[in-house]
Amino acid sequence: MTTNRLYFAQHGLAVDKSENPDRPLSETGIKQTETIAKHLSIAGITVNHIFHSGKLRASQTAEIFARTIKLSSTSAVDGLSPNDDVTLLAQNLNINHALYVGHLPHLEKLLAYLVSGNENGNIIKFQNSAVACLEKSKNHYLLKWYLTPELV
Repeated sequence: MTTNRLYFAQHGLAVDKSENPDRPLSETGIKQTETIAKHLSIAGITVNHIFHSGKLRASQTAEIFARTIKLSSTSAVDGLSPNDDVTLLAQNLNINHALYVGHLPHLEKLLAYLVSGNENGNIIKFQNSAVACLEKSKNHYLLKWYLTPELV
């Protein structure tokens, strides 16, 4: 039986809106994301697809993950923006070993919803470039691990 795992990452640290309204990744954000991506690659974590919100900081984060784990492309999807309804994405999580790169507060609410059924639960406190792994168990998900740049 194949284990159904999904990965969720908050985009890397971006520059302030006053510096650049498109909010690309900062040098720190690039380095932290590269560190996490290298750790996942060395640990043998399987990621088959990478999806992102379409915002510049999320697409840049997704590209760093893709380059490091040797995937040829990433895709923008609806339902990963900061204030999107979590049920929009939750009902479409049908690709095993996919990585979803998004934003706060959406990611924290989405994981709470997937694990507890309540988007207002406090399951995890995301950090920039951090990755969480959920594993499907029957009709709900379990939090398997959470990795931040400080832990690698």
